[in-house]
Amino acid sequence: MSQKRKRTPDLPSDTAKDVYCSEAIDDRQSKFIAYYSPTLPAKQLQNLAQIKSASHKILAWRKESKQRSLTGNAAQYDIGHDDDGEKYGGKRVEKVLEQMRVTGACVVARWYGGVMLGPLRFTHMEECAKGAVMKWREHEAEEVGKRRRVEEEGLQRGRLARTLGERDGSIEVLRAMAMEKEGKVREALVAGMADLDGESKDDGAAEAALTPSSPSTTAVVSPQRAAPEYSSMPIDRLRALDKARDATIAFLLKRISKAEADLAALGETQRPP
Repeated sequence: MSQKRKRTPDLPSDTAKDVYCSEAIDDRQSKFIAYYSPTLPAKQLQNLAQIKSASHKILAWRKESKQRSLTGNAAQYDIGHDDDGEKYGGKRVEKVLEQMRVTGACVVARWYGGVMLGPLRFTHMEECAKGAVMKWREHEAEEVGKRRRVEEEGLQRGRLARTLGERDGSIEVLRAMAMEKEGKVREALVAGMADLDGESKDDGAAEAALTPSSPSTTAVVSPQRAAPEYSSMPIDRLRALDKARDATIAFLLKRISKAEADLAALGETQRPP
């Protein structure tokens, strides 16, 4: 029974960029490796430096033709093969390209080890050819995924940039509202203390003692800051800022709710019996 071991060969640095290599199949001193390219000319693929020493370089190609069918709908293909000493081998590789519905060229290199493999050699050729095409498909799927992620990140960056700008405005409004309500709480506390002590004439002194920097008496003007350039920030930074803005808004809403509750409680205690 034949024994075969699969491994992925190391490609030389001069391998064409758009060439995809199958795993190697070793069987009784014979070795099979396939190379597929959707763009490289067939003969150029057959003359790759890394298979120069191969006993056979079985080649097949399938290219879309400039001609069209009579209906003008179905695409036509120029197909062909080169057995290179392995009779019927080229046709088997050509069949793989047709079955997998790909265009391009595929060469299966065989290093003959001195033992006749019989029809099994065709199985190895087809398996290698399919493996090389699958390597290309995996690469294409990865590239599509990368492009999709870039597009999605671009859309998300735009949404986050707009949202952050809107939230900055909301935070300014909420912060002003919180300060206003908290100032009213302080004023109510001062007024209540003055009523209890019967010292209305010292209202100003009492208020100054309790709230030396009360916004009701002191206007605090924050320096004007330029709006951040959100559109130029990395996506991870924008996501972190989005979470931070959520936390800030939640905190300000709690401040407002507490101030409103304090005002309601003070109103009840100061209401005459």
